[in-house]
Amino acid sequence: MTRALTISDAESMGMDGVRLERAGDLVRRGLEQKLYSAAVWMVLRHGRVVLQGCCGAAQPEHTAAACSMQTVFDAASISKTITAVLLLQAVEEGLLHLEQQCGAFLPGAADTAVGRVTLKMLATHTSGLPAWAAVHETANPLQTILHTSLEAEPGSRYAYSDLGYILLGSLLEQVLQAPLPELARKRIFQPLGMDSSCYNPPEHMHERLAATTAPLGQVHDPNARGMGGAAGHAGLFSTAQDLAVFALAVHPHSHTHLPDTPPALSLLARSLVSTRQTAPPLSAHTIGWFAWPNGYLPLGDLLSRQTFGHTGFTGTMLLIDPVHDLVIVLLTNRVYYERENDGSAVLTQRRLFANLIGAALR
Repeated sequence: MTRALTISDAESMGMDGVRLERAGDLVRRGLEQKLYSAAVWMVLRHGRVVLQGCCGAAQPEHTAAACSMQTVFDAASISKTITAVLLLQAVEEGLLHLEQQCGAFLPGAADTAVGRVTLKMLATHTSGLPAWAAVHETANPLQTILHTSLEAEPGSRYAYSDLGYILLGSLLEQVLQAPLPELARKRIFQPLGMDSSCYNPPEHMHERLAATTAPLGQVHDPNARGMGGAAGHAGLFSTAQDLAVFALAVHPHSHTHLPDTPPALSLLARSLVSTRQTAPPLSAHTIGWFAWPNGYLPLGDLLSRQTFGHTGFTGTMLLIDPVHDLVIVLLTNRVYYERENDGSAVLTQRRLFANLIGAALR
């Protein structure tokens, strides 16, 4: 059953409602500038919704129906956070540990350079793998990645890599003995009441989808699409509310915010999500999430440096600031206009949005 989030007056949560509304105004201006055709935003303080809104048309070429809070977006690389939670659940169950090498789990990997990369390196983008390759164009994407030449010694360089998370997804399917969509559904979506979250959206959900440049109902990412629509790095479709609930479930204070729901992870596992797991001078990354001072984290200037989060190429963002007890969700379909802009304006908008939320704190 879909979980209902409590809506509270901003002032009662220690925030300035007028300043919060400026964040919505910023997103509406992005619609006028044709940065996207649809957007949904949601901000939580102390586990309660203090701001939410939507604008635009989810499928401007197919229907005149307005975007709503129930619009489902291609979350793109926010999918990696789902994969990371599944990884840590396997750790909690004693099925693996993060310093094990992936060659111990993936057939044919033991004698490859990739085979000696640890699970932690895959999860923190320090494997030495390239950032991307068109593995969907090959007969066996997994074997193609396993036989890819490393660009750096494992553990010596940070390079944000889809390939590493594709490997993690395949590895978890072997360890947990089920396809990735089924693992996510049974272990995360169902327990948390994330009823609008899935991979490969079924036909009855298509009218709620925000359009991208991919065929309606198909994931935008070409590698994920070529691998059946679900992979460790992409494929998740979700709503703002579902992602807010997911954020609360991995939040350091999830026992307070979701008292009647088991957290997605135990207390100590959540600390691996919320704190940096890479050593300087490598860029900061937790198990699954960007951390300060990683340049991929759209922190802005005002949120705490303990903020962690993730973004998606399609135009999505999820931030958690445990110091100020904030969850920030901003979902857009910026790739709908990717032929007309390079996405840099959306990257700037994310930081401006985070600043406006931070400025609303009393």
